[in-house]
Amino acid sequence: MDTQPPSRWAGTIQVPRMVWILILALATASVIIYAVLFKHYTPIGSPSGIITLIAAGLTFAVLLLAAVVATHTHYRRTRERLGELLGQAEEHARIEKETGDIILSLNKVVSAQADEEHRLNKELRGLFLETVRGLIATLEARDEYTQNHSLRVAGWCTLLARYVGVGEKDIETLERAALLHDIGKLGLPDEILLKPGQLTADEFAVVMEHPERGEAIVQNIRMLSPTRGVIRHHHERIDGKGYPDGLTDLPRLVKIICIADCFDAMTSNRPYRPSMPYSVAKEKMLEVAGAQLDKELVNKFFEMLETTGEGYRSMYHVEGIPEPSYNDENEKRLEARESADDIPA
Repeated sequence: MDTQPPSRWAGTIQVPRMVWILILALATASVIIYAVLFKHYTPIGSPSGIITLIAAGLTFAVLLLAAVVATHTHYRRTRERLGELLGQAEEHARIEKETGDIILSLNKVVSAQADEEHRLNKELRGLFLETVRGLIATLEARDEYTQNHSLRVAGWCTLLARYVGVGEKDIETLERAALLHDIGKLGLPDEILLKPGQLTADEFAVVMEHPERGEAIVQNIRMLSPTRGVIRHHHERIDGKGYPDGLTDLPRLVKIICIADCFDAMTSNRPYRPSMPYSVAKEKMLEVAGAQLDKELVNKFFEMLETTGEGYRSMYHVEGIPEPSYNDENEKRLEARESADDIPA
């Protein structure tokens, strides 16, 4: 297919018109010259002079006829070439249109497949999360004092993370980690896990192993791999006095789960003490903010609980909760963001 630009043929297409003008000019000039010669230079009564003029006129006529034939042939070829070019352009346009239609159809197919894969992926992740929730609820039924503990911690982690602007993918990781943060306690003997009094130093040393055990349990599960760090470090402190690694520079997700875990532990019954009222738990957490817990996130946590409907309703089991003071701007912070990474609630 000829892909040369039309400008290449512009001169050729104009040639016949110029030739016809030249032929017309030559013909006019020939007639004038012939008339002048006939009038002023033809010997009167001389047959040879008349024959000469007639021969010259015929010569001019033959030359003009030859020029006309040559020009017509060139014009016909030019028109044929122009027709070919127009045909090629039309064929090129048709192919481009068909190609565009094919690409558009393929895009629609790919888009539909992507939408279907995204829907199935969301359903799979939702099913996986529900399975984890059910498993944890079953495991925690072993201890009446910690029943639904992980579910509540996961709920508060999700609310606080969304409230402070954490991305949905990280919220998904945090929720899974919160549900499984105490899974390392599976191996603890009942005499330690359910002991009504204070633990001995040796018994507490055994309990301190559960973050590492929990990490070991999930590390080989691909969908849970991102939760490893949160599970391992959910008992760290920003002053470096936590365990198992004594970290001081804690990731944001770890700071969030530490707050949620601490609040639920304080406001729930334990074998060695009754649950604390809301005001007492808040006071104690504010006292350790800046040493054990992140101060800014602690303030945001209680702000979220007291000024949003979801936050307030999440404390249904907590004693002595204050009257709510809902704030529309704070409510908007909890609105789920629609994105490709959203997961079912």
